[in-house]
Amino acid sequence: MRDAGGRLTYRFPFSPFPTGWYVVASLSELAPGALTARRFMGQEVVVYRTRAGVVCLADAFCPHLGAHLGHGGTVEGETLRCPFHDFRFDTGGVCVSTPYGHAPPGAARLRQWTVREKNGYVLAWFDAAGGPPTFEVPDIPVSDAWSAPWSEVRVIRSHPQETTENSVDVGHFSAVHKYTGFETRTEMVTAGPYLHARYSMLRDAGFSGRAGQRLRVEYDVHVHGLGWSFVEARVPELGLESRYFVLPTPLDGEHVEMRIATTVRSPEEPGRISPFLRLLPVAWVRAIIGELTWRAFRGDVSQDLEIWENKRYIHPPALAKGDGPVGRYRQWARQFYPENAHAEAPRVEAAQAAPSPIEVAPAAGAVVAPAL
Repeated sequence: MRDAGGRLTYRFPFSPFPTGWYVVASLSELAPGALTARRFMGQEVVVYRTRAGVVCLADAFCPHLGAHLGHGGTVEGETLRCPFHDFRFDTGGVCVSTPYGHAPPGAARLRQWTVREKNGYVLAWFDAAGGPPTFEVPDIPVSDAWSAPWSEVRVIRSHPQETTENSVDVGHFSAVHKYTGFETRTEMVTAGPYLHARYSMLRDAGFSGRAGQRLRVEYDVHVHGLGWSFVEARVPELGLESRYFVLPTPLDGEHVEMRIATTVRSPEEPGRISPFLRLLPVAWVRAIIGELTWRAFRGDVSQDLEIWENKRYIHPPALAKGDGPVGRYRQWARQFYPENAHAEAPRVEAAQAAPSPIEVAPAAGAVVAPAL
């Protein structure tokens, strides 16, 4: 939203930067020695991996004379080198050398953010007050039976609380995605920063060669803070299991970087999905199912995107029976903001235009779950 002067203005009654863990990169992007500039929580940062494999997220501007480390900076062994005067910083942010032959200035310290390597991603902890992590994102068990993920990254106008709210907004499943036969298998429950719900729905089974038939899909929704949503999906009739991720990260006060990813477990009996698949190698089965279901998932997410980017946040909402636990979700979400989270927030201006959407090609053999 822009004011009369053309400046971006803030459109939510809470902070654009809630406390929690947020994805800043995938591990596949960070080979040893790799360095890239990012925007995170309204700030310029760099994410990099040292030659020994340590992943770091640091403020982008050198504390010496302000050079941007993402433009000409390099990873030298276990240090980050500034392109302006060759000051070098270790993984704790301490300046360990200068080109002058004297002890580095004690004030030359580069802020390093708290990060974790989890489930194929680099997650960074954000707390506006500078506090340490108060919860963790759990590891998700994997095995050779699970495919490599298909994934995509794009930039949208929204907020993590808005995108994560879809997990409990059960009314939109039929209105937007045309699912039918919705059932609540387990009511939404919360435990601190964790939210869990279980649903089942009917969706079109055209991806399995059964056009016109609708199959029941069971969903287990796991949300850890506002930056990590993970869903397990099962189609009992076909013996199909899949996982998908919706991972929003605030860039500035107006945009989030939205990552979506999916993976599937190799079906033990492919013939239950389609008789044709019984004749093919497992890798081909993965590729075929993955291609069809990835398209379906991206289509579902695209239906949400236009709504997220153009909707107004209404608080309190005029909720109706059948909406799902939206009100309880919003109460739960308050914990990720300062005490005055629902006071009118100040305007936040983007430092630059949002980057163009980035698409990451899905890995061969991956598969996607039906989307929420």
